[in-house]
Amino acid sequence: MNETLSDILLAVAHPSEEEAVREAVTGSCCEILVTGVGGAAMSWALQKRFAAGPLPSLVIGAGIAGSYSAAVVPGEVVLARSDCFADMGVDDNGTFRSLFRANLADPDSYPFSGGRIYCSGRLFDLAARKYKTVTAATVNMSSGSAPVIERIRKAWNPEIETMEGAWLAYTCSMAHTEWLSVRAISNMVEPRNTLNWDITLALGNLQEAMKEILKIMAEG
Repeated sequence: MNETLSDILLAVAHPSEEEAVREAVTGSCCEILVTGVGGAAMSWALQKRFAAGPLPSLVIGAGIAGSYSAAVVPGEVVLARSDCFADMGVDDNGTFRSLFRANLADPDSYPFSGGRIYCSGRLFDLAARKYKTVTAATVNMSSGSAPVIERIRKAWNPEIETMEGAWLAYTCSMAHTEWLSVRAISNMVEPRNTLNWDITLALGNLQEAMKEILKIMAEG
């Protein structure tokens, strides 16, 4: 198992996520990279790691997320089957237009398809047998007010929201490195009320899921 997992890189944004992941990888040789919170930090840390070499065979982004969907509840662990840069675009007199709708980028230029980056490959298929797959949205500012939430829903209709997922997907795709995004739900995306969040539950379930996912990767 150790040899099989030795070229898998686990990328997490926050030390609390590192703690959960580290507990999950005890006894394996997986490398853990703590990038810092936000897309810029995630992308920069991954690019530095890739430049230092060797390239990992798989990058797993692991962390917590908010849910837009009543079908994806706090504590649940999901895989992103696609992600997008949800708030990158133009404010056109109060109307949000994505880079693609504003004709500033080609929605079907690699690694995008319809403005999204899709996760695929044998390892994704193996993990998806066990865990629900969802559409993700990545934001620079965590959504916590009704107008912002509605804007994201209208533009992308996501099931979950993170602050790093699309950056990981983009960076790995451009490096032609396979990736997975594993997220445990800590809260519903709603007008911000941290009393409704359960980060402890999410991190605990993330830890258990990562044990299972790494076992799947080793056996697959």
